[in-house]
Amino acid sequence: MATEPWRTQKIDLEFIHENSVISVAIKNTQHIYDLVGVCAGFGVEKAIVCPGSRCAPLLIGFGKHPDIETISVTDERSAGFIGLGLAQQSGKPVVLVCTSGTAAQNFTPAVTEAYYQNVPLIVLTGDRPPEWIDQWDGQTIRQKNLYIDHIKGSFIYFEDNTDLAEKALELALDGATGPVHLNIPIQEPFYPESLDRIRFATKSQRPQRNNSITIFDEIWEELQSELKNAEKVMILSGQMAPNSELVQMLNKINVLIVGDVISNLHGTKNIIKSPDLLFKTDDDSLAPDFLITFGRSVISKNLKLYLRKYKPKVHWHIGLGMVGDPFQSLTKTVQFSPDIFFKEWSNQKIQIHNQRDYQSILAESQQKVNKEFNSKLEDTDFNYFSAVQKVIQRLPKNSVLHLGNSMPVRIANFIGIDYSGIDVWCNRGTSGIDGVVSTAVGHALADPDRPHTLIIGDLSFFYDRNGLWLNHEFPKNLHIIILNDNGSGIFNMIPGPTNQDGLVDLFTTPHNRTAKLTAQEYKMEYWSVGSMDELEKALEKSESGILEIFTEMKINTKVFKKITTN
Repeated sequence: MATEPWRTQKIDLEFIHENSVISVAIKNTQHIYDLVGVCAGFGVEKAIVCPGSRCAPLLIGFGKHPDIETISVTDERSAGFIGLGLAQQSGKPVVLVCTSGTAAQNFTPAVTEAYYQNVPLIVLTGDRPPEWIDQWDGQTIRQKNLYIDHIKGSFIYFEDNTDLAEKALELALDGATGPVHLNIPIQEPFYPESLDRIRFATKSQRPQRNNSITIFDEIWEELQSELKNAEKVMILSGQMAPNSELVQMLNKINVLIVGDVISNLHGTKNIIKSPDLLFKTDDDSLAPDFLITFGRSVISKNLKLYLRKYKPKVHWHIGLGMVGDPFQSLTKTVQFSPDIFFKEWSNQKIQIHNQRDYQSILAESQQKVNKEFNSKLEDTDFNYFSAVQKVIQRLPKNSVLHLGNSMPVRIANFIGIDYSGIDVWCNRGTSGIDGVVSTAVGHALADPDRPHTLIIGDLSFFYDRNGLWLNHEFPKNLHIIILNDNGSGIFNMIPGPTNQDGLVDLFTTPHNRTAKLTAQEYKMEYWSVGSMDELEKALEKSESGILEIFTEMKINTKVFKKITTN
């Protein structure tokens, strides 16, 4: 006989009912204001708050704190991603606040992205007292451990356990940073009789740590041994936050460097920037003997397939936190941040086996694919590869580029960026199309003095239009460029969907929508173009607002096949 789902929670329910006389919920809202003060002490300067009643003490506390700016966002899913962007761009922890029930579940996509990108989100969810869970009370769900598989730590902040606030904040910021969750059961009344009674403790400071780090001599001795024996050494970067010092360190090391556009290594000398075009081959002479990786995900599917087929004899990964093994070849993990590791390497007197022949082969291959790519884009009908190339060429210096998932990030990766000064961000932690607009909005809010450009697909834009809905002034430094090919064109390009006997529309989801009315609704400037001449003119005029580029899916598919065929 099937077991009723609620019976799996029998022990928890018994515990709740046995202890229902003495609730652990917060009764004294001063504990909430103390929590706000702890957040300020740990460097929180911005809180994304969503409206609600159960979270009212949190809204009041953050709203009244003199050192924390509150940004009100109605849609919790968008709010989570706006917080993600704020934290990424500022490099500081950001608080998310919401009420009880499914509101907290709507933070889940952003919390998951933050987990895989090591972003310190402090998630504070108001909750009902535990004795009312599963009692058909309104806006009441099981919020304990709600994000448990994608969170650094999950805590219950209750009447007799308020000291754990500092522990939670410390965990979020220690080592490889990441999100933490404090679920806060709160008793009524929620509202103070007078706002004048709200008090914050003297600003506490995060405990100072000794940041001096020494990499053991044994590591350098082993690295020296591997480098002297390896004829072909490759340093491969996955996704990384912009880091000009790391680029400088890598320029001092005479080793081949490969990176996607999201590696933010443009400015590195002689970087191999087109792995998706270059490694679509069975030529095993390009395979490294010794592979050194750092960063997170790699966009290039062809590179991943190549390194899985031609595995390196030795594979080291440099970095803190989660360590993936996407090529199933990992032999050693070095738990230090890449900038520290490569800075120390550049200061060591390490001898490397002559790499000139290997570097020359890859450099010549890079020059060849560059020439072929540009040649194949010539004399084509208007398409989103040529359009994105033009947009990237016209990006302002010292600006920020945000890339949507699915095709935009792949197109940009084919094109690449040839100069430093452009920071690139993309939600590649989970690679979803949700929350892309909201994340870019968060970045632009955190960085108002630089231009921000978002290149996004049509479905992804329409999916996240609530990212434009702020109870706050919208950032004037964000330029949204939509690639509208009337659906999800990627499913015309990958093997499979087009062979499903007329069912391709279930994958491409054609929609016949434009962003014009959305721009009007949010009082944003709007341009639409359908040719290269129109695009060039629009780029001269538009610095913010929405620019919608219309292309034909069939033409885009034809160009894609042309540039990816040897």
